[in-house]
This record gives sequence, structure tokens and C-alpha cells, in this order.
Amino acid sequence: MYKNIAFELKAKALSVNAAWQGRRYKSKAYSEFEKEIGYLLPRNQSINGEVKIEYIFGLKNYKLTDVDNLIKPIQDLIVKAGIIDDDRKIVQVLAIKVASKKDVIGITITKIWY
Repeated sequence: MYKNIAFELKAKALSVNAAWQGRRYKSKAYSEFEKEIGYLLPRNQSINGEVKIEYIFGLKNYKLTDVDNLIKPIQDLIVKAGIIDDDRKIVQVLAIKVASKKDVIGITITKIWY
């Protein structure tokens, strides 16, 4: 067993927008999620500039969920709520999923100072 495996891919990363052709529509589930999260996100709090975001997803269906699939929808709503000005300003993301009796999302956003 390896302690670390490191490698480099000399290729351009592909965004979700470039990966899909044609028009995409919000599902009913996403519209409901957007409404629910819109009520839960903090008001009158924002960070301008580059940030790092840490997500902890507490999941009842822990074993059935890919952690990376959870990031984009909540990240888009953080931008829509004005908490950060643009998701292109996110320079680092840490996402953790944990088994939980209740579904919960913990988010920490930190301004990058340099």
C-alpha cells in the first residue's frame, strides 16, 4: 500500500458548462432545494475577493453519495445569495462527507489574504 501517490495530468480541465451541450433546465428538486437553502443562508454577510471554502456534508445516505456532486449546487446558491461575489474567486475547496443521523451542511468561508 502506498502512503502517497502523486501525478500530473497535462490537460486543460473541463468545466461543467463546457461538458454539457444544449439547454439545461432546473429540476423540481433543485428548485425546492434553492428555495429551502435561500431561507437558511445567512443575510448581510459577504466576503469579497478570493476565498477558500470548507464543506462538511453530514449525510444519512453516506455510502450512496459522491461528495463532489454536492458542491456545485450549494456553491451556486452561496453566490446567488451574495455571500461571495463569484465562484471563480474560490481558490481552494475542501469537501468532507460524514455519516449522520440527519442531513446537514456545514460551511466555512475564509478570505484569502496575500
